[in-house]
Amino acid sequence: MHPIRTQAKEFLETEEGTLRGHGRWHVALCYPGTYGVAHASLGYQVIYRLIHEHPDFACERAVYPENLEQHQAARIPLFTLESQRPVSDFDLVAFSLAFEPDLIRLIEMLELAGLPPLVDDRSEDQPPVVIGGPVTLSNALPLGPFADAVVMGDGELSVPAMLVALENASSRSDLLQRWSDIDGVWVPRIHGDVTPDNQRVGIEHLPALGQIVSPHSELRNMFLVEASRGCPRMCTFCVVRATVSPMREADPQRLLDAIPEWAPRVGFVGAAVTDYAHIREVLAGAIERGKGIGISSLRADRLDEEFATLLKRGGYRTMTVAADAPSERQRARIMKGIRERHLIRAAELARWAGLRMLKIYMVVGLPGETLEDEDDLAGLAEKLGAIMPLAITLSPFIPKLHTPLASADFLGIKPMEAKLRRLRKRLGHTVDIRDTSARWSWVEYALSQGGQDAGLAVLQAHRAGGRFAAWRDALEALPEPRAALRVAEEEAAWPADGVDPDAPAPPKPPKRLPWTGTTPRGPAPT
Repeated sequence: MHPIRTQAKEFLETEEGTLRGHGRWHVALCYPGTYGVAHASLGYQVIYRLIHEHPDFACERAVYPENLEQHQAARIPLFTLESQRPVSDFDLVAFSLAFEPDLIRLIEMLELAGLPPLVDDRSEDQPPVVIGGPVTLSNALPLGPFADAVVMGDGELSVPAMLVALENASSRSDLLQRWSDIDGVWVPRIHGDVTPDNQRVGIEHLPALGQIVSPHSELRNMFLVEASRGCPRMCTFCVVRATVSPMREADPQRLLDAIPEWAPRVGFVGAAVTDYAHIREVLAGAIERGKGIGISSLRADRLDEEFATLLKRGGYRTMTVAADAPSERQRARIMKGIRERHLIRAAELARWAGLRMLKIYMVVGLPGETLEDEDDLAGLAEKLGAIMPLAITLSPFIPKLHTPLASADFLGIKPMEAKLRRLRKRLGHTVDIRDTSARWSWVEYALSQGGQDAGLAVLQAHRAGGRFAAWRDALEALPEPRAALRVAEEEAAWPADGVDPDAPAPPKPPKRLPWTGTTPRGPAPT
């Protein structure tokens, strides 16, 4: 057996929760990420189980190759994990996409399966391709050239209806017509550029539960649950604010009863996990069942000694909180509601509980951001770093459709690179700094604001080699580039070192800023 197939067999043999279907209709559920990334996606696993619940359907999984070049050189077509059958043999091929740049991997997977990427190039006897996932919450239009249909928003209602339509359709055109009549399903050939509203399911579909637990997942041996969907907050940069709200919450006992005995760890995921009214109850319940716990992200203003104790008892080593703006002024402008004292308190609690590190998510390049905001971030990092080891992940601000900041401009590649470089230089001596590429953030920005022609630009970039220059040329050729963002002109205007010649030099941070604060009450948890 070829090593590629042997590795897939090992993935399958070491996981728990694998489903085996025997229906006469077969769906290949694909994820444009490697096995570990795919199985850290709750939505991917929810759809996997949902398809299996239909008695006439069986669902098998296909993921992006661990080494694409090796896979191509071996001339092995894209196959599923469960049976290692070629994806092209299935009755339906479905993809779950989380981010706009994943579209290029979708194209590569279709080509590896022997299926033309463009829907117009596929024949009647080739399986239809359906796309869904979090990417549809903002802008689904770039998916249009590749999809027979797109599931908009929550899929718990529309996906079963689509399976029934597939059973009863007499032809491809009949199938597309049936799909186009389902709420929350966009059929580009019929609807054109008019996408339906995102679907939002009620509490009867909560908690959303994972299915696969694997030692090879990025969230190792973790059973995923979504206790609530939506968010009660109104952060102006976030698509969940408008597209997934209002917040819906699961019954806590129903959630606890759904955790399988064989799962060693439970991961609570969602847009607002710590705003779930019963979060402490379900954390305590999972721990009492002998489970380790994980939470996708914490709001610093929701933490206290009880919460920190639960994290420690559940095996936590790193506390992760989202600040989402470099200064208190900017956090107020984007309605984040997190103040410096909340972040300092989180660091104190993490130290008190005996955790190893505090990790903070930070968005930079927001509208109106100045060097003073960077000064505030440097000062905050000094204060937090004095309490315990600190890691900060810097993410460029990307305006998304259907948010109050949808019409804001992306800062620009060179200015963003200069900003990231300044922050690394100022903070890197005391803080573990991680950041996202300014160039690929620009790509995501261009796609998130684009139409179906932006999807065709992705295919053009792929066929031109997939390097950034190919992406730049393809996206800049679009007829109406968003906010007149021209990379070539921008690069010509900025010096090679990426430093704005008109910007004042940032002050050097002191080696240690004075800090005073309160200490959590009582002994640390054991």
